[in-house]
Amino acid sequence: MTRRASSLFAAVLLATVALAGMGGCRAEDPEVTVEATPAATPTPLPPSAPIPPSPVPAPTPTVDGGPIPGQSGPAADLPTDRPLRAGILVLNGVYNTELAAPFDVLHHTQFHTQPGMQVFTVSPDGKLVTTFEGLKITPDHSFANAPQIDILVIPSTRGSMDADLQNQALLNWVRTAGAEARHVLSLCDGAFVLAKAGLLQGIPVTTFPDDYGRFSQMFPNLDLRINVSFVDAGKVITSQGGARSYEAAMHLVDRLYGRQVAEGIGKGLLVPWPPDPDTMTARIIEPAAAAPPPAATPAPQGAPGPG
Repeated sequence: MTRRASSLFAAVLLATVALAGMGGCRAEDPEVTVEATPAATPTPLPPSAPIPPSPVPAPTPTVDGGPIPGQSGPAADLPTDRPLRAGILVLNGVYNTELAAPFDVLHHTQFHTQPGMQVFTVSPDGKLVTTFEGLKITPDHSFANAPQIDILVIPSTRGSMDADLQNQALLNWVRTAGAEARHVLSLCDGAFVLAKAGLLQGIPVTTFPDDYGRFSQMFPNLDLRINVSFVDAGKVITSQGGARSYEAAMHLVDRLYGRQVAEGIGKGLLVPWPPDPDTMTARIIEPAAAAPPPAATPAPQGAPGPG
């Protein structure tokens, strides 16, 4: 083979190898480079906001990081002639995730059991609400005309740690509705509202991780649990919030309607249930006997009522 023929053969061979290496991609497809994003460094709590230990020794939890126990069927005392009524409090500045997660999960019960849940929103005056992220929501009810609520859901809002805690009409309504409800579920900083309304006395609770210090300073006598996805204290379930809101809502469905219903909802929403203990933040489920239902605290004389 001449030198010229040899060079031509090598060029053809290299071109063939290059085309094979393209793996079927079109020549005009741009090359995509994926750069790893460094993990965010958690912001430490300020020195002025220490997290104190629980003031009272807590009962031994039945679950703490292990498999979540489920039940084979619905709770024995569920109504059979009507759906459970789940009322979600919506205020201006409510965060989308803490609103949508429980709404999705609880609403989907009706596709897996009958009667499922009737889910609706409640605001102080029934007027248009704008979420923190800008969604416009028309509430189903106001405080004045809301039906009795079986499952009271308190999502986090922009004002959960300050402005909402100064709204006496709001606190009065939450106190009354929560005392009458079968279950109360708070997401993220919604725990601040429940604490201010007096519904978290004597039970273990949790809230948004970045706000542990603030919660412990504002409510030093409450049993704050840290680094847990949610705490089930019997009647009241509190959650870290964010994407963890799905876990708390799914757990409530499991308690009420059984593992099969919860698994069905999880399959539809692509929320693994029951979650893998190795990939889920620890959670605490207290014995029911350790968590008596909180009683409504009478409002001070002259305090404004709901409305």
